[in-house]
Amino acid sequence: MPLTPVKARWLGPAIVLPFAIFWSTIDRALALPMIATLASDFQAEAAVTGWSITGYALAYSVLQLVWGPLQMRWGRVKVLWVSAAIGTLAAVASAAAPTLPLFITARIVSGGAWAATFSAVLVYFGDTLPAARRPAAMSNLATAAALGLGLGSLVAGAITEWASWRWVFAGFAVVSAVLTVILAQLPEPDHSGDERIIPQLGRIVRSPWMLGLYAFTILEGTLLIGIYNFLPQALQQTGEGVFVSGLVTAGFGVAVVVVSQGMKPLVPRLKPWVFMFSGGAFAVGAFTVIALWITPISVLVGASMMGIAWALAHTTLQTWITDAATPARSMGLTFFSISLMLGGSIGAALGQAAVDHNNFPALFAVAVLASVVFAISGAIGRARYSVVEQN
Repeated sequence: MPLTPVKARWLGPAIVLPFAIFWSTIDRALALPMIATLASDFQAEAAVTGWSITGYALAYSVLQLVWGPLQMRWGRVKVLWVSAAIGTLAAVASAAAPTLPLFITARIVSGGAWAATFSAVLVYFGDTLPAARRPAAMSNLATAAALGLGLGSLVAGAITEWASWRWVFAGFAVVSAVLTVILAQLPEPDHSGDERIIPQLGRIVRSPWMLGLYAFTILEGTLLIGIYNFLPQALQQTGEGVFVSGLVTAGFGVAVVVVSQGMKPLVPRLKPWVFMFSGGAFAVGAFTVIALWITPISVLVGASMMGIAWALAHTTLQTWITDAATPARSMGLTFFSISLMLGGSIGAALGQAAVDHNNFPALFAVAVLASVVFAISGAIGRARYSVVEQN
């Protein structure tokens, strides 16, 4: 049934698509504070249970190679609602899983399903928004993603500690079903100018800017998604509970909300490279703090500084790639999303190694050095890109 004018206004792309980003990111964060509880319930090693996170990240990265081409064949909207429907079924399977292998399988399917959301939303806004309005939209999307990471861990940790982890996935499935119906009613943007896949891939390969951006994005994903995801486990290894570890890491989301919205007036006044460098500098500070101390206070400070880094750097990266990928938007933004989650997978593998060897300080020390590289190279790259564009 078509939406009434009032419903269309409240449930239009500007509201629904950031919520879809928020909700898909929550799914990515749900299992993070549960690893110890899941290992206990399924009578398995924490390292084995951790594959529910690592497998999810790998599926999220790989399946985008399928969803990207489908965007051009089916359209952005169909990809969004079909993937959300699959994610809903995967959440039901996660809640009902009787064994650990079935739970891990359900999480892998969920990761592959929600992999469609990020790039499809970026392409949708790239198709429908003029360049002047994109920075504000990208800021909203970065805020939505960070809120999902922070609130997902916090809410999942609270429910897991006081009720059952199965209720987390059951509740997620209910909201996902509603979101699926709403996504199916969005208007499809005009994408008649889409090139075929091979020409788009050719443009990407021949563009040093896009290849360089993917490298920056992999590094960002490693630091601010992959390694960040293991902060709850690092804190739990010191004896803290699931709820406390989820609560302090939620500082990430709070910081992103405050900084993302507060930086909007500054975007027209400051050069983009300033935001890239500042984001990298906050990442350096964040990992330095938690490399020296792993306590609830230090993790709260570190997670909050990571949130500031995400708000400053990721918003800039999203706007940058949306501009750089204009001639090959569908596949260009698909590979951007793949790069982000590939970095998340690398960070997850490093985090799992830290769990196996009980050596989180070494992991965070390496992250300090990587953050220095990200800050300097990202700032130089963005400054040079501005000069090229002006010429």
